Amino acid sequence: MKKTDRWSLMMGAASTLVLSIAAPAMAQNADQKDSRSRVLQTVKVTAERREASQQDVPITVATVDERMLSEGDYRTSEDLAQQIPGLQIKSSFSASNPTIFIRGVGINDFNPANSGAIGVMIDDMFYNSTTGQLFQLFDLDRVEVLKGPQGTLYGRNTTGGVLSIHTKEPGFETGGYVNATYGRFNQLDLEGAFTLPVSDTLSFRLSGVSNTRDGTRDIAFPDGTSREKNDVDFQAARLQMLFEPNDALKILGKLEYGKSSATSRSYESQGLINFTTGQYGLADYDGVCGGRGAAVCGDAFGYVDNSDPYSGAENLKDTPEEVEAFTANLRVEWDLGNFELTSVTGYLDTNREAILEVDASPNRLVEEYIKDGSEQFSQELRLASKWEGPLSLIAGAFYLQDELTGQDSFELLAGLNPTPGTPYFDATNFILRTDRFYTQKTDTFAVFAQSDYELTDRLTATLGARFTWEERTLDHVAYAGPVDAVPLTEKVPVYATLLDTSNFATDELTFEEPTFRAALSYDVSDDVMMYASVSRGFKSGGFNTGATSDPIEASVVKPEKLMAYEAGVKSEWFDRSLRANASVFYYDYTDLQVFGLAPGAVPTQTLFNAEEAEIKGLEFDLTALPASGLELSLAGTYLDAEYTKFVTPIGQDFSGNTMVAAPEWSLVARGRYDTGPIWGDLGLVVSADAAYTGDQYFDTQNTDRLAQDGYWLANARLALRPQTGRWEVAAFVKNIADEEYTVDAYDVADFGFDELVYGDPRTYGVSLTYRFGSD
Repeated sequence: MKKTDRWSLMMGAASTLVLSIAAPAMAQNADQKDSRSRVLQTVKVTAERREASQQDVPITVATVDERMLSEGDYRTSEDLAQQIPGLQIKSSFSASNPTIFIRGVGINDFNPANSGAIGVMIDDMFYNSTTGQLFQLFDLDRVEVLKGPQGTLYGRNTTGGVLSIHTKEPGFETGGYVNATYGRFNQLDLEGAFTLPVSDTLSFRLSGVSNTRDGTRDIAFPDGTSREKNDVDFQAARLQMLFEPNDALKILGKLEYGKSSATSRSYESQGLINFTTGQYGLADYDGVCGGRGAAVCGDAFGYVDNSDPYSGAENLKDTPEEVEAFTANLRVEWDLGNFELTSVTGYLDTNREAILEVDASPNRLVEEYIKDGSEQFSQELRLASKWEGPLSLIAGAFYLQDELTGQDSFELLAGLNPTPGTPYFDATNFILRTDRFYTQKTDTFAVFAQSDYELTDRLTATLGARFTWEERTLDHVAYAGPVDAVPLTEKVPVYATLLDTSNFATDELTFEEPTFRAALSYDVSDDVMMYASVSRGFKSGGFNTGATSDPIEASVVKPEKLMAYEAGVKSEWFDRSLRANASVFYYDYTDLQVFGLAPGAVPTQTLFNAEEAEIKGLEFDLTALPASGLELSLAGTYLDAEYTKFVTPIGQDFSGNTMVAAPEWSLVARGRYDTGPIWGDLGLVVSADAAYTGDQYFDTQNTDRLAQDGYWLANARLALRPQTGRWEVAAFVKNIADEEYTVDAYDVADFGFDELVYGDPRTYGVSLTYRFGSD
C-alpha cells in the first residue's frame, strides 16, 4: 500500500474512531438535557413500485436520504459513488455521458448512443441517452440504488441495476430553504427551494441551483499564457405543480431546465517513450515508462508532462463543453378502489457541443469536435392492487421513443501542417481528419406483471415477468478526407451540410426478449427476514456509433444477458438500535458488451461481445446507534469478477482477466454525532466518512499502467445549529489526505501516451443553510 493510501486510511479511520470513543461521554451529558431516541428510522423506498420499508423488500437496495445529501456536499451523481459500495460513476467529460457500474456490471462506452447497463430514473422517468445522466443533485428527497438486474418493473431492461432519483415534492404548507457554500477553487454553490400552496388542492414548488468553481488543473499554452480547466459552471431550475382535487386523485407535473457551460475535461498525459534509453513504455513498464508523471517519458511528439497531475500544457485555450437538458414529466395517481392506476409521461431533450484536446499536450496531435442531441418521449402505465388478502399484483406497460443525432470529428497530426497557426478544424490545410455522422432511433415497448403471494403468515413468494420488443435504426456515414469548413459559430464548424446524404447507410436491429424475477422471503421474526431470488436481465444490442475510420469499428453487438442468483438477510436488533443486512450473489453473464480502444493509425473504438463472464460476491451493511445522538455505519462489497471466455474478433484473448471497474473490495465507513443542546439551544453535529476502492483495471486487457491501486478518500464536517434546525453553519473538507487517484484511463499508445482522468484534489469550505416554514 502506498504512503498516501495509509495516510488516507489513518485519517478516515481516526475520524470514525474519535467519534466512537468520545461520543458516548458527550452523549451521557447530552442525555441529561434531552430525550433523543435511540431507534433507527424506517427507510421508505419504492424499489418494487410500492412504498415500503427498505427492510421488508426482498432485494438489495442502498439509500442516500435527504439528510446525507445535504450534509455530504454531494453536487453531482458522480459524488454518489463514494458513498455506496459497489457503485462506480465516472466520466471522461465534464458534465455528460457517465459510465455507471454496479457490482462490476456496466460498460465503458462513452458514446451517447449506448444507454448503458444501469438504468437511470428521475421521478419514475427513464433517462435513455447518457447525455443527460450526469445531473446535479439539488432539492432531493432520496436516492435509491437497486442492485442486480431489473427485468420486471423498471423502464428499459437493465442487467446491472437502477439508479433511481426522487426529487422533493410540493406540500400543502408554505416552506423552503436557501443554502450558500463557498470553498477552495472559488467554489460558490447557491441552492434554494420554495413551496407555495395556492389552495387546499393546488401547490407549487420552485427550486434552483447554481454551482460554479474554478478549474483544478493549471494549463500552460505555447504563447506563454495559462488558464485553469476542469472547472464547474452549472445552473438549473425546477418547477413542480401538485394538484389533489380529492382523496382519490393526485397529479404531479414537473418542468426542469439545466445547463452546464464549463470547459471540457482536461486530461493528464502519461508518456510512454523513454527519451533517455530509447525504450518504449509498453515493453518495460516498471521503472521506465508509464508511471504517472515519469519525468523522462513523453509522447510521440516529444512532450513530457510534469509530475503534478493537476497541471499540464495544451494548445487549445478554448475547449468548451456546453450541455443543455429540458425535462417535462407528468405523474398521475388515481385510486380506483381495488386498484391504483399510475401514469408517468415524460419528455427529455438534451444537447451537447464540445471541443476536446484529446492529446493533452501543447502539440496539435489529436483534437475532437462533438455535437449531439437526443429527444425522448416515454409513457408508462401501472395498475397496482389495493385489496386485502394474501395476493398483491402490479401490472403495466412501458413505451419509449428516442431519436439521437450525433457528429464526431477528429483532426489528427495537425501540428504537421505546412502553414502554422491555421484555425482549428480549418479543413483547407490539415493532415488527416475523420468525420462520423449518424441518427439513431430507438422504439421500445414492454408489458410486465409482478405478484406477491403470502403462502403462510411468514413466507411470501414473488413472481414477475416482462416481455420487451425493441427496434433500433441507424442512419450513418463515415467520412475521411478534406472538405471546406463552414463556420457554425466562432468556435467550431459543421460539416454535415456539406455531405451528400444519399451516401447514408441504414441499419436496423430488432429484439424480442422475455425476462423474469422469482423470489421467496421468510420472516424469521418481526425484525429478521431472509430471502432468495433468481432473476434474468438483458440489455439490447446495438451499434458502435464511435466508429470513424477502421472497418472493424463498424460492429453490431448482440444483446447481453445476465442470470442473477442472490440470497440475503435483513435484520434489526436491540430494540432497533442495530441494523445488519447482508447478501451473497452469483452472476452468470453471457454476450456482455465490451467497449475499448484498440491499436491503429487512429485510436480505434471497439465494441464487441464477450462470450461469458462470472461475478461472485457478497455485500454487508451495518448501522448502529450505540449512544444517544451517535450513529455509526459500515458497508462493503466484495467482487470476484472475471471474463471466463472472451476472444475478440481481432484475436485478442482476454479470458481469465478481471472485469473493468470491478475492484475486489469497496468499503464505506461513516460516523455522525449530534451533541444535542450544549450552549443553550445550540449544538454541534460532527460527521466523518472514509471510502475505500480496491485495485481496479480500466481496460479489458488488464494493462498495469492503466490500473489504479487501492485508495481511501476521507471527508469530515462540523456544523453548528439550534435544535429547531432552522439554520446551520458548517465547515467541511473532502479528500482530507489530498489523495491523487485516477477514475479512468485510456490507451492512446500509438501516439506514445495514455490519457488519464484524475479525481478532485482536497477541497474545503463553509456553508450556511436557512430553512423556513414546513421545510
